[in-house]
Amino acid sequence: MRQSSTDDKKNLDKLLALIQNEGTLSEIFENEMMSLFENRGAKAFNILKENKLHKHVLNEKIAIWEVEGKSQNYLIIEDNFCECTDYQIRVLSRGEKNLCYHLLAKIIGEKFHHYNIKKISNKEYDDLILSRT
Repeated sequence: MRQSSTDDKKNLDKLLALIQNEGTLSEIFENEMMSLFENRGAKAFNILKENKLHKHVLNEKIAIWEVEGKSQNYLIIEDNFCECTDYQIRVLSRGEKNLCYHLLAKIIGEKFHHYNIKKISNKEYDDLILSRT
């Protein structure tokens, strides 16, 4: 059964409420992620379990999120954008979803404080951004 973008919002709200109760990446949480988001939930949970979510911090106001994908790494801007093809097609072009599994992993990982953090220099920041153009 195909989920709509409205379902994504409702399911994300349910998942975020569960975070308040669970407080950890438990088996219950994993099962709920898969129940609500199916394959995307499983993939997002694996990103977190395998520590593939990274927050690159330039300063107090500027950070870039990056997710290690299967074939490449993807930059994420806030909770609003991922550079992967799935996001470009299904979210931006077709409006079928509100998020890809990379963005789901970022939102959940940030709430759980489950990510790798690295302070980066101005040059490293520029390199991250410019490598995408």
